[in-house]
Amino acid sequence: MDIDNKQILKSYLSNLQVNVVLAGFSNVDSNWQDIDYTPDYNKFYLLKSGEGWLKIGDCEYSPKPGQLFLMPSGLKQSYSTISDNTFTKYWCHFTAKIGDMNIFDIIKLPDFIETSGNELPESIFKELLKNYNGIEITSSLMLKSSILRLISYYIDNCDVQITNLSKTATTEKLSLVMQYVESNLNRNITIEELAGLVYLHPNYFIRLFKKNFGISPIHYINKRRIEEAQQLLINSGLSVSEICNIVGISDIYYLSRLFKEYTGFSPSAFRQLNKKSNTTG
Repeated sequence: MDIDNKQILKSYLSNLQVNVVLAGFSNVDSNWQDIDYTPDYNKFYLLKSGEGWLKIGDCEYSPKPGQLFLMPSGLKQSYSTISDNTFTKYWCHFTAKIGDMNIFDIIKLPDFIETSGNELPESIFKELLKNYNGIEITSSLMLKSSILRLISYYIDNCDVQITNLSKTATTEKLSLVMQYVESNLNRNITIEELAGLVYLHPNYFIRLFKKNFGISPIHYINKRRIEEAQQLLINSGLSVSEICNIVGISDIYYLSRLFKEYTGFSPSAFRQLNKKSNTTG
């Protein structure tokens, strides 16, 4: 995956909102079957034992123990038993959205990955179920953390050649905008400029961007500038004034104010903090 795509995917994922609808660990009964239905939630299945049949879109599978399946919402699916040796599986129904859009409509992933020999996915599922059934005040927060860990595990263990952005008119426009931002962080970028790049009215462009990323274009540009400034403060000996020029903020006082809003530290305090962290290991 090229650098531009990585940054675009990272930006999408940083604004991801998740919710677990149902989850469990069970041995399915002999009547386990549904044909050509379209769920409005995503599903994870981690197969532990048994056999059965799945159809995701146009692809049919005979899942094997150790395989972790992802079934996105809005996609026609089918499943059934094929013998008395039915599936024992961890499972989870969940939503994962950027604004109103399902993340898996934006990012295309393979239908399953192999996890045999790796105890981590089962460990994450056990943690997820503990939090799903938990009564502590923080259980709901920990549950979101668990499903985010599971999504992260899935993405991290996909073939990077097939983990890519869905090629829709919207994602292609936004990809072009974000690539343009990455290439022009060192200069002033206007909304009119970005909207004109993809032949959209500025007001419509702002709504479209926010729907997909959960933040405004200006917020995104400033966020990227501060992220770039953080890396330069940690990994270079450049002065704050020099960093200003690189990230496209000409006023050092404005950079300092923006940096503190995003990180809670001034640029110099952030650099000093990271020097101490690196020194102490």
